[in-house]
Order: sequence, then structure tokens, then C-alpha cells
Amino acid sequence: MLSSMTGFGMGTASGSGWRAEVTLRTLNNRFLSVRVRALHDRPQVQVQVEEAIKRAFKRGEVGVSISLERETSPGERKVFCAETVESYLAGLQQVVERFSLPDEPTLSHLIAVGALQPASSDEEDPAPIIGEALQEAIAATRAARATEGEHLAGEIDGILDGIASLTAQVEERLPDVQRELRSRMQEKIASLAVDVDPSRMEMEIALVVERYDVQEEIARLRGHVERARSLLSSDDPVGKELDFLSQEMLREVNTLGSKSRDLAINGLVIDMKLAINAFKEQVQNVE
Repeated sequence: MLSSMTGFGMGTASGSGWRAEVTLRTLNNRFLSVRVRALHDRPQVQVQVEEAIKRAFKRGEVGVSISLERETSPGERKVFCAETVESYLAGLQQVVERFSLPDEPTLSHLIAVGALQPASSDEEDPAPIIGEALQEAIAATRAARATEGEHLAGEIDGILDGIASLTAQVEERLPDVQRELRSRMQEKIASLAVDVDPSRMEMEIALVVERYDVQEEIARLRGHVERARSLLSSDDPVGKELDFLSQEMLREVNTLGSKSRDLAINGLVIDMKLAINAFKEQVQNVE
């Protein structure tokens, strides 16, 4: 189904002493643009976030806001690795026993041999928690974009109906236009009061009528409308192709208008241009 480029989503996750909240806001953009707020002190995690966004979205301006907090109080945090301290203490006690030293190992001894090493940060790495919250926010944003895309598809389909209807009205008018054009030329030739070979006159009239014929433009315009309809049910990003089709439709209508010498068709051409501009405006929101 069609997906909009406008959406919003949030996700939260907790674990490993961290709580992460991720908010995504997406807007229209010709390409994919990702802006991550926060995490400047964790460049590697920021890169991972950007890569996840690029896998999830193809177009749009994506703003990512990340709030990261510790769930444990400073007093509960693991500052030193207890296993390392225990290992050093056991080693010192073995030295005391083996050499019958008078003093038991003390804190100063542990510090001297480097037992009080900082606890490993692997257990408190926030990246997995941020990633979990990010995926939840991505899912919510994609759902919002899909809902908006469904609404967009209905709006665009209605505009295409209007363009198709106007095209049909132009085509219905063509036989009358050709008859009127033939009649005017015949009257003009008759007014000249000169002898003209009937077959040659008919050939000249046919050439003039062909010059103002717009059947090819109508056929191409209908083809563009049908292609646009087929894209509305696609699961792939189709915004760029729909935008291209809007340009092609406008090109055909401009050519049609330049060929027309009929006031009724010229009025329909103006309506078609307005409808195509409305179509172009709507497809700017499509991913």
C-alpha cells in the first residue's frame, strides 16, 4: 500500500541499568535525510541508529530524538569489578601464607597491585536498549505513514478520476471540432471564388485537420493515468515515479492545449491543468 512521508512514532525500552526513549518525526523530502539528536558522546551508537533508519525508510526527512537515562542510582552502580578484586585478594593471601608474612592483605595492598580496576562497561552498554526502543519507534512511525498513505491513495485516486473524466470530455468533443474545422475551411475556399480541384482541396483540409489532431496526446495521457492508478496499490516506494508521471501528464496537456483551436476544449485543458497540479501536490507526500 501507499506510504506517506509524514509520520510520528515513539518507542521505549529498559534493561542493563538503562532506560531509552526514542521519538521519530518524518517529513517530506525528495531524498532520505536523517538527523539524530543526542548521542554525540556515543558516535558508534549514532551510526547504528542512522543505519537502522536507512534500512526502514527510503525517502523523507527523519528526525530522531533519543533520551537515555540510568535506572540505577549512583550508589547502586557497579564501579569496580568484584571478581577482579577477589582474584587479586586471593593471590595476595597465597603470597602471605607461602612466605609467612606478618600482615594480612589490606586495601592499600590491593590498590598497589591494581586490583581496583573499573568495572567492564560491556554489561552497561546502552546500545541494545536504544536499538530496541528504536525498532518500536520505527514500527509505530511506519504504521502512521501507512495510515496516512491510505488516505493519500484515496485523494489521489479521486484526482485521477477527474483527469480521466476531463480527458473523455475532450475526446467526445473532437469529432465536432473536426467537422467545424472542415466547414470553416470549405467556406473560406468558397469565398475565394476560384476553381479548386476537389481531391486537392480534400487533401489540404485533411492535412490541416491532422495538424490539430490530439488523439496521440489523449492516448498517452490515459496511459499515464492508468500507470499512476497501478502504483497506488504498490508496496514499494513510488513517490518519485508518481511525481515524474505528473510532469508527463502536464506535458501532454500543454501540447493538447497548444494544438486546440476550440474554446470548449481550451476550458477543459485549464481544468486538467488544475487537476494535475493537485495531483502533483499530493504525490509530494508519497514515499
